[in-house]
Amino acid sequence: LVRRALEVAAHSACRIQAWWHRAVARQREERRLRALAAYVRQERASVLLQAHARTWQARDQYRRCREAARTIQARWRQRGTWRRGTRQRGGTEDGVDLSIEIVLG
Repeated sequence: LVRRALEVAAHSACRIQAWWHRAVARQREERRLRALAAYVRQERASVLLQAHARTWQARDQYRRCREAARTIQARWRQRGTWRRGTRQRGGTEDGVDLSIEIVLG
């Protein structure tokens, strides 16, 4: 009778320990998944911020190039209208052929 009680107690202890190990493992896995989700959220936010920053930078560079082209065109046109009255010979006004190439990128 005592032996049977000890066997039942030992078996019960094994079952309790197994349950406890499963519970601890489940908690550990839940913590791991929460940490992974937080990492993924932060990584996505970082990538999104970087993408917006690069987009803003590209748009700003394009805007500056466009403004520079407008300035060059406006000055060139002003120069043309100012020089038109003093033109005496054919070709360019001062004998210099001026070509401007704008490269974006």
